[in-house]
Amino acid sequence: MKRLVFVHLFLFWSLTTLASSHIRAELKEAVEGMAPENCVQNMGFISERLDRLGVLEYQQETKSNSHQDLLNELFSLKLTIHEKLREFNQGPGIEESCSAVTRHALRSIRTAEDYVNNNFVQAQGALLSFPSSAFTQGNPHVKRNPEFADFNLEHDLQSGDILLTRGNAFTSAAIANLGEFDTQFSHMSMVYKDEAGKLWTVEAHIEVGSVARPLSEHIKDNNYRTMIYRFDDLALAAKAAEYIFKRVKKATETTGNVLYDFAFDQNNSDALFCSEVVSHAFEHVSGGSVKMPMFPSRLLTRKPEFVKMLGINQEVSFIPADIEVDPRFKIISEWRDANRTQENLQKDAILQAMYKWNDELGYQMRQSSSSKALVYRNIAWPLRRAPYLKKFFVKKLPLNMSRELIGYFGVLESIGELLHEELKKLDDESIKTRGFPLSKSEKALVLEEVRLKDLKAKRKKLHKMFRPLAKI
Repeated sequence: MKRLVFVHLFLFWSLTTLASSHIRAELKEAVEGMAPENCVQNMGFISERLDRLGVLEYQQETKSNSHQDLLNELFSLKLTIHEKLREFNQGPGIEESCSAVTRHALRSIRTAEDYVNNNFVQAQGALLSFPSSAFTQGNPHVKRNPEFADFNLEHDLQSGDILLTRGNAFTSAAIANLGEFDTQFSHMSMVYKDEAGKLWTVEAHIEVGSVARPLSEHIKDNNYRTMIYRFDDLALAAKAAEYIFKRVKKATETTGNVLYDFAFDQNNSDALFCSEVVSHAFEHVSGGSVKMPMFPSRLLTRKPEFVKMLGINQEVSFIPADIEVDPRFKIISEWRDANRTQENLQKDAILQAMYKWNDELGYQMRQSSSSKALVYRNIAWPLRRAPYLKKFFVKKLPLNMSRELIGYFGVLESIGELLHEELKKLDDESIKTRGFPLSKSEKALVLEEVRLKDLKAKRKKLHKMFRPLAKI
């Protein structure tokens, strides 16, 4: 891990030489001065500044500020960026290059927030309570748009509101980092409020397809992150929610759940993936005039072989985080579970490393080498189709998931668990010895060291499951 020493020295050098750079003022100036003609330049500056300096240097500039003051400031930067996009959309419009660099800037700001939260958790220990759900009554860590300062997450939701979330599984990390841009969200749901005032979510899950369920059941998913968005045309959004709720609920009660769309094909709504639940609903009730997202993601520009292994065959589609740069929505609130931020960052680093190895070194998953994949393929998959036994697998395995695909999900989990064990060990050690976790670049170096070490080992673990086509 010698390279980690260099990274740590570089961070210290950055701190001592840039301590008087007034980075907070620079970031604020870049955001507030954002215009159509300088969007790429200003948002690029945000990303470069935060990615290069890291949150430790940023925090050094806030000695007199509390943890919450810093998080409020970062959240305010994101709100301002989003409002700028909304302004551009009312005028000259938004160039695709602007949307692309804005995605990166938003990710960089959110990563900074994650590290601030992570460091605060380590410093506070058990002294401060961090609720494990955005919907916990009185949760002080929910950030709200000032326009929705008194918004109650459980009672003030409306039909058509969108919940953008991040799940806990390695498959969630895979989806969050799926497209040409690494993101921090993996799932999207649509809210429906029935005539009695009861709140529901309509959403598509890999395991069960599309379901309409009470909001209380959605909350039990225990997501890492939750953002709430609201479409500008409230009447159209309400119609979209009513339509998709009735379609999905009727299917469940008659022919069975609408199947999950593993291909991510927005052109065919017979099966639906999570974001497609939203895009299909809006397109249907608007007669095709409202298409989502405004800026779809290219899915095969990076790690194309890996993406195809996951069952996706579309070059362009709607991933959950695409809504971040869609100016037709307003941000209502955002929350993250500070207690699990460290784990979230670790899983993102793992999937980003796996995608990189696939792209640059030709690594591919090997199903026959993962016991979990073999169990999924040879036991769970057949039993899902066996009379009298299949009922026990209805909520865990859809009929339209192929044997090959479920095998890939199994080996993905096995690889993820192996790498997570190694990364967590060193991340915990960093916190113990330095007082803060590994940075994003340090995590990438750790995982590369794990790969190289395993490559040289006589008894390979990683390369048994994940290796190039050429024999190791």
